Amino acid sequence: MINSVNYNYPTLEKIDTYPEFSERYVTKSESVVDAFISKRNKSKRKISTKDKFKAGIGSVLGCALPMVYMMKKQKVKNPFKLEYGLTEMVALSATSVLGGVGAGMIGEDKETNKNKIKEGIFQFLNASVPAWVVGGALKLCESSKNYNNIPGKILAMIGGLIIGMYGAASVSNVICDPHDKVPDRKLTLLDCLVNIDDALGVFVLAKFPLVGKLHLERVLPFIYTYCGYRAGKSN
Repeated sequence: MINSVNYNYPTLEKIDTYPEFSERYVTKSESVVDAFISKRNKSKRKISTKDKFKAGIGSVLGCALPMVYMMKKQKVKNPFKLEYGLTEMVALSATSVLGGVGAGMIGEDKETNKNKIKEGIFQFLNASVPAWVVGGALKLCESSKNYNNIPGKILAMIGGLIIGMYGAASVSNVICDPHDKVPDRKLTLLDCLVNIDDALGVFVLAKFPLVGKLHLERVLPFIYTYCGYRAGKSN
């Protein structure tokens, strides 16, 4: 059975297949760190230093340029003083991924670039769709007398986060493989936990008192830059 699967989908022989076939290749001999890394990276050949450099430069520029515009618009000189709403989060995640993938595609073959674009779509949706869903759920809570409280918002955030991450995977499958020619990219609960940092913006949207003291919004540019970097270096 395994041989027939490999014959139809030769790329499934590669171990680093985040996240759709990751469970199949996490053997008992792998350490927890190895299993974690295999879920967070996607490649069918070894990622070189050049791949990482191109993706890193592109994602940094992709995130930095809109931040400069946002600083001028909000009239702040310190990037850590920026305020983020849903629009700003989506914009930064999009430009970071575009920068990372765009730079990563330089000098690559058609098939590799096609895979980078697919990974870029997934990374963007994984960072933005949960924020959209949670943002809508929080607005519903605020308009309700019974759920406009901390417990209600926590439930809305958790539910929206899970639904958003699963939804992001489903939407990316439709966009990247509309004719369903290859197995769908599926997420397990463990995949969601491993990639929770991609959806960190939902905690900023929630505006809980404790979360506000942690100033998680200052981490968002680094998260989105990393999303772009991961997409850009994938192959």
